[in-house]
Amino acid sequence: MPNRRDKFSLNFSILLAAFLLVPTGCQSPPEGDVAARVGEVKLTGADIDARVPVQLAGQVAPQDRRRIVERWVEEELLYQEALRRKIDQDPAVSSRVSRAVRELVIAELLEQDFRSDAEISDDEIQVYYEAQQEEFIRNTQEIRVRHILVKSKGDLYRVRKRLRSGELFDQVAREESGDISAGSGGDLGYFTEEMVDKAFWAACQKAKLGRQIRTVTPLGRHIIEVLDHREAGDPKDLTEVWSEIRQRILTERRQAKRLKLLVDLRNGMPWSIESDLQLEE
Repeated sequence: MPNRRDKFSLNFSILLAAFLLVPTGCQSPPEGDVAARVGEVKLTGADIDARVPVQLAGQVAPQDRRRIVERWVEEELLYQEALRRKIDQDPAVSSRVSRAVRELVIAELLEQDFRSDAEISDDEIQVYYEAQQEEFIRNTQEIRVRHILVKSKGDLYRVRKRLRSGELFDQVAREESGDISAGSGGDLGYFTEEMVDKAFWAACQKAKLGRQIRTVTPLGRHIIEVLDHREAGDPKDLTEVWSEIRQRILTERRQAKRLKLLVDLRNGMPWSIESDLQLEE
């Protein structure tokens, strides 16, 4: 299952990035500490705070607030220039603005309806997985190994000597391996044939679980220990498809809720399609 700290960091980054991309033009405020101005339009500290999503309240660093202000200045300059050129009075632009507002309001309506039914329990995910397990079949073989990568024969000899003397593989990997996986004790996790060098894959396929083998690739000399095999045709573990199942459940719920809302609206509001002739080109 996803690590909660990782999910928080990812969500924080997404929220802040999305916020910085949202247009933030505002009317000139009557009072307050002015953070920036473009012509007669001002941006105050209170305006900045009001534009920070609730999830990020009190967590925006000074340099990010500075970016918010700079972004506002850029957009306000462009917006005022657009007004000076009367672009907002162009019928085509007005039509696009109306469509955008319409789509935004509809999206907010649906989001408010969906929000009340967004919680998904672990039991729901487990039940979905067991009922739909045939949809989560592994397409290709996967192998999990840990390895130590060195450059020279001398390095290889030294590492093998340490391992034969009984030192732990992961500790030796952290101290000796030149691969990025050294920090995790040499563990590469699961991979498929397409993800690694052909010689590396061939060596891993032939190796027995728990046995240390050696091979050479363009990266250097490897000492490899195979930890696990996942065969094509086997069902994926629940932990592998946890996020996918959660998203599926959410999507199915939202589709059902949208359909029910439309049925209720059709039954409660007069509507009609006046003529098929209007649909012809």
